Amino acid sequence: MKLKNKIHISSTLLMLVILLILAFVIYFSFSRLTYSTEVEQLQTETNALVAKFNNTETEDPSTVLRAYVPVNGLVKVTTADGQQLAPIQSPTVTVKLPDKLEELSGTINVEGERFAYVKAPIIWTDGQVAEVTVAQSMQETTKNLETLRLVLVAVTLLAMIPVIISSVVLGRIVTRPITNLTTTMTRIQRNGNFEKLPVASNSHDELTEMGNTFNEMMDLLEENYSKQEEFVSNASHELKTPLTVIGSYAKLLQRQGMHDKKIAEESLVAIRAETDRMKVLIEQLLHIARRSESQMEWITVNVVDILAQTVTAMNTSYDREFELITAEQSLPVVTDVSKFKQLLYILLDNARKYSANKIEVIAQKNGDTVIQIRDTGIGIPKDAVPFVFERFYRVDKARNRETGGFGLGLSLAKQLADSLKVEISLESIEQLGTTVTITFSENSNVADVHLKQEG
Repeated sequence: MKLKNKIHISSTLLMLVILLILAFVIYFSFSRLTYSTEVEQLQTETNALVAKFNNTETEDPSTVLRAYVPVNGLVKVTTADGQQLAPIQSPTVTVKLPDKLEELSGTINVEGERFAYVKAPIIWTDGQVAEVTVAQSMQETTKNLETLRLVLVAVTLLAMIPVIISSVVLGRIVTRPITNLTTTMTRIQRNGNFEKLPVASNSHDELTEMGNTFNEMMDLLEENYSKQEEFVSNASHELKTPLTVIGSYAKLLQRQGMHDKKIAEESLVAIRAETDRMKVLIEQLLHIARRSESQMEWITVNVVDILAQTVTAMNTSYDREFELITAEQSLPVVTDVSKFKQLLYILLDNARKYSANKIEVIAQKNGDTVIQIRDTGIGIPKDAVPFVFERFYRVDKARNRETGGFGLGLSLAKQLADSLKVEISLESIEQLGTTVTITFSENSNVADVHLKQEG
């Protein structure tokens, strides 16, 4: 069943139940009030009868009793010894009232007809206390109540007409955005074009929020799709170049290399270099494209020791001057050691490629633990700084080709920094150098660490 029909049926049934309950309460309250009023009036007439009878001396008591017989009613007397005298009643009353009535006053159904009755003590002509019962038919009252019942039913049915119409309108209003959403998603699935929902700017209800959320999701999907296309395009381009070089040198070897040692050595060196270069590219692409990160191993370590080890390894590997500058003996942080070292290697290697002078690694405690990697190389233009962490972005493509870069290093560094819950930022002045800052905030990864430890 469609949501629109569910809203229509449920709201209609709910209002029907409410109206029926309301009609029942009105009818029940009015009938109780009407019956009570009839009994009270009959009680007043009975009291007048008793007062009149007790104050009148007569040999024929029926004369007084007959004067107080209600319209469509009767009067009967039960003597002290339990003998019931013949009732005095209107010609319209054809039923016989029960001999014993439990209550002193109330109503009773006799052969399908309701009567109001009142019992009262009376001093009979022999001086003994007898009991007089005065009863009156409530036929007119019953008819009025039946009329009221029909009116309430009719009013309920008439009231259901606008209820049904409003529930239909409500169902359409509620489901229209959902229908538009479903239709839009179906079109997107069919033709592959990203679309947005029309949203009323002057409304702030939940349906508008749903539309805005969907449009924001479409923006994000479109952006990610564009980045994916760019990623695939750039990756295929980067892979095509080394494959072309390898293929060209392989053909050269096939034609001449088997007989010319110099050409063979040149070809093998080129093939080996391009193979290594392609291997690095593929590793970086796989790391960036991987959707699920490996399990993080959070431990508390002294970051000064890790920096000293990394700087020593870089000095040995590249025969360059990497200097650790810190006044701290111990800077404890919670991190994943292997991923943090990988982040440091990427940033130090990047600084090495674009700087011929000493590279400084500065560690300090300033509320947070801050690590800076500073070089005095060629720097980055100001307008290019906001984009350096994007995939395949290159400040100077020719220069990156010479250094062997793919535009993936800083993007990978940003991904590692996010997984380590640290902040990474970059400042650079062209021809003066670049400084990359890693900040371990005191509360940046406490929640994740607790989760890992508890798990």
